[in-house]
Amino acid sequence: MDKWIEVKHIMTTDLITADPDETIDAVRHKLLANHIQHIPVVDGKKILGIISMGDIHRMEHHFTLFKSEKALESNRQIFSTILAAEIMTKTLVKLKETDSAAIAVDLFKENLFHALPVINGKDQLVGMITPLDLLRYAFDEKKVIQD
Repeated sequence: MDKWIEVKHIMTTDLITADPDETIDAVRHKLLANHIQHIPVVDGKKILGIISMGDIHRMEHHFTLFKSEKALESNRQIFSTILAAEIMTKTLVKLKETDSAAIAVDLFKENLFHALPVINGKDQLVGMITPLDLLRYAFDEKKVIQD
């Protein structure tokens, strides 16, 4: 693996995003429907925050101590009133698209991040990188044969 390759060559660019005024119910649906764990909250191309499936699970656990149908319905009602902007993680560590894979690996090793937004020189969201993206790159058979 070329650890100095820029993250723009490894990152996921086909992103599912959320608007800050979307309900948590809508965000949860996007996460589940697209089989993703993190969703960037954006205003145009500017990233405002990130919501993870873990954030949603923590809210579900907090609001529903008992898994009764009545409690689950209460959750659904609450989730239809809370907005993405209210629960998103706002303090973000971002990578520049020209940062190396080595920097991404170091950030994943040293912190509890599971996804990092990637921005361009205009501070616009252009992708996300996860440990899975790095593993795919490291073990891409076609790339290994060419190296």
